[in-house]
Amino acid sequence: MKRSLCFVLLGLFLFTRATLAQTASQSHLVQPGDTWTALAWHYGLDEAAHRANQMNQQREPAIGMTITLPMTDVARMGQLVRVNDGGLLATAVRHQTSPWQLALQNGHPHPYYPTFYRAIFIEGGQSPPRDIPIGLNTLELSQAPAHPGQALGFRAQGNVAISAWLNLTSFDSSADGHNHIGLVGTGAFFGTAAPELAIQTGPQSPLWVQPWLFLDPNDWEYQQLTLTGEAAAIDAESIRLERERLFALWSEATPDLQWTTTFQLPVTDYLEMSAAYGGRRSYNGGPYRTYHEGVDFAAYGGTPVYAPAGGTVVLAERLFVRGGAVIINHGLGIYSGFYHLSAVHAEVGQQVQPGDLLGEVGTTGLSTGNHLHWDLLVADTWVDAWAWWEQDMGCWLLAGLERPCSP
Repeated sequence: MKRSLCFVLLGLFLFTRATLAQTASQSHLVQPGDTWTALAWHYGLDEAAHRANQMNQQREPAIGMTITLPMTDVARMGQLVRVNDGGLLATAVRHQTSPWQLALQNGHPHPYYPTFYRAIFIEGGQSPPRDIPIGLNTLELSQAPAHPGQALGFRAQGNVAISAWLNLTSFDSSADGHNHIGLVGTGAFFGTAAPELAIQTGPQSPLWVQPWLFLDPNDWEYQQLTLTGEAAAIDAESIRLERERLFALWSEATPDLQWTTTFQLPVTDYLEMSAAYGGRRSYNGGPYRTYHEGVDFAAYGGTPVYAPAGGTVVLAERLFVRGGAVIINHGLGIYSGFYHLSAVHAEVGQQVQPGDLLGEVGTTGLSTGNHLHWDLLVADTWVDAWAWWEQDMGCWLLAGLERPCSP
């Protein structure tokens, strides 16, 4: 009886262990290049079977998403390369490994079998395999997941030319030797769908595509504003005309970076942040079709306003809507604007450095009280200047070109 009971308990233990082994899973935060192919090599998974379990078998995992994978004891380190030079022999020579071993490991009949850009796994090193664009050694994103209304950047290394898009919007990019950086803006209405990040490293190279997860912070302010009488028509027309002129200025993107330090706040003596970026706005009870494009700092009239970083002054005058205004071109499609100034001290063409006096806080233009409206545009899109400052994006981009960034 005791022996029978032991066999029953042993069988139950083995069954439970086998069941747990089948259902055990692990979480993985998706990074650039964590394609189904790369994950299959890293964790020893069957790529075809794993794709079949996904809702969209043709789409790669979204960067910034946490996915669940079957638990395995495999954790291969190495790299994935894609070439089209006629076979594995040249690849084996470059990586100082046996061509026959490489063929066997990757399921090729012999080292002379054409690869046609098929992913080739080369074991070794301390990093998991990632399937990044052809010709790049590294690829890094500024945020993963990303948030609507932010400036998004990439840093990469490789002796290739890079073109990059987020959906159909091109990145403004710059290169210094084998170092590359790129920047694109997303507005506050960008949404939370996973847009596709696409990169091409030459006219003959295949297009590399991977979705990028966006998460909405869900803390936007909702403001109801009332315009009466002629003010409504005057405001709308003035805003339209002023924006047309300014967008012609903002559309000129220069690849040279004009800053060498971290970005600073343009006003150091203020009472409060009176309005954050992205606040939804409804006029006269209508739908929330617009949002606050900058950051407002309530401050006493006459408070000094300083340049946050190096750049060239491209506008310094009194505007109807924005009042006393100064706009700086920082390079790489980045423009910062400072509005409602009571006095403008900067001059067009002036080369400024952080801390240079631009003007004084006021309540000129369409303003209801003394404050500084500070906005930041990236590739013709208003982004959250406060988030840019908090994330220290200026230094993050300089580091991508291996340039120093002073505090």
